[in-house]
Amino acid sequence: MTPRVARHDARRVLAMLRRYRVAESDMLTRARRSLGMSENEFAALRFLMQQRDHAARPHALIQHLGISSASVTAMIDKLERTGRIVRHEVAGDRRAVSVTATPLAKREMRTTFEELDELMEAAVERLSPSEINHIEAFLEVVTDAVEGSIAA
Repeated sequence: MTPRVARHDARRVLAMLRRYRVAESDMLTRARRSLGMSENEFAALRFLMQQRDHAARPHALIQHLGISSASVTAMIDKLERTGRIVRHEVAGDRRAVSVTATPLAKREMRTTFEELDELMEAAVERLSPSEINHIEAFLEVVTDAVEGSIAA
């Protein structure tokens, strides 16, 4: 049987996890600002990068970002002006549009996340296989707890 961890040890580990999350968030904020994008613009491009064909309809952006139709339209206009997305008519429905990330946006987002991945990989490479196994187990348990904490 695995010995229980003292509450103060658990809090210390969770404090380090929070510190990591803040550091990652700060790094992404610096990257976003260096690209001259708002939080929503960056989040929209990140969302598009996760979609099939790197495309989505504006309504999907409204739902994902939780902002108004007018705000999404203004954001799409700006991203289009800066060459980061293009609008396309949806086949079979001339009134509907889809937005797609451009090669510029794909390159910017890939560079941002590759930099973060490289930094993390370099850190992980300094760990032993045993340490990696423990971290993996911890992250799995914490992720399961968080995913199960909020009803869908």
